[in-house]
Amino acid sequence: MTQATRGWPEEPPCIWALAGVLSHRPCDRHYECEGCPLFHALSDGPAGAEASELEVPGPTAAPSALEHQVNAYLARLVAGCTLHLDRAYSTGHWWVDSSQAPQVTLGIEGHVLRVLQPVDDIVTPRDGVWLRRPDPCGWILHGRVSVPLHAPLSGEVEQVNPHYLAAVKSPGTFGDGDEWLLRLTPHEDPEMVPGLYRGAEALAWHSKNIQLLKGSLREALEQQAASAVGVTLADGGEPTLNLEAVLGRARFEAVVDRMFRIHPS
Repeated sequence: MTQATRGWPEEPPCIWALAGVLSHRPCDRHYECEGCPLFHALSDGPAGAEASELEVPGPTAAPSALEHQVNAYLARLVAGCTLHLDRAYSTGHWWVDSSQAPQVTLGIEGHVLRVLQPVDDIVTPRDGVWLRRPDPCGWILHGRVSVPLHAPLSGEVEQVNPHYLAAVKSPGTFGDGDEWLLRLTPHEDPEMVPGLYRGAEALAWHSKNIQLLKGSLREALEQQAASAVGVTLADGGEPTLNLEAVLGRARFEAVVDRMFRIHPS
């Protein structure tokens, strides 16, 4: 993967940077993914079944013009959304920080908030409410889409972050996922709760969702005429960060349904 491709001033970035998992990762292995410990951790680790489904470019494949557009848009969409490997992540798209025991801090994954922009409202439980895993404990509202937030662990809500809620709903702004949403006193040991991903498992889970977004963007671009795409993706203009406007309502709602498993098959 060392050959030069038009559009890249240097060698292409790490495939995990292309997938949006890492903001930037210089490669000291000449882009030979097969010998990379990170690649094997994702492919063969605890989440190997999920990681093995990811699309990995062949060693001599040059990204197409369409792939460049998809990667550029996705990088813009999730810019600044960092995965913190000292936290746990749930299938309900929460991050869980238990470093300030006995309290546990919860936040929403940054790329999820970007996908759902503009956010009309985030409905959260009140202080003192007892959460029971995995029951719904809140909602993210976007247009006619209501996304349930399932409690990643059981516990009593001690504090809600009203400033973050206001910032997420402000026009033209969005969260990067680093701000916390809830603080609670857990009723179970966070280290023993099933369904929380850490380390390579968290990377694989995140990458699978990024690949879902990439596939939907690729389908949308393939089906749209170049004149219909316009400055959104095709000609270097400032892209819209309203993913529904790019994908169309039906495809957008299908992506959200799959990401949040609203209607499990």
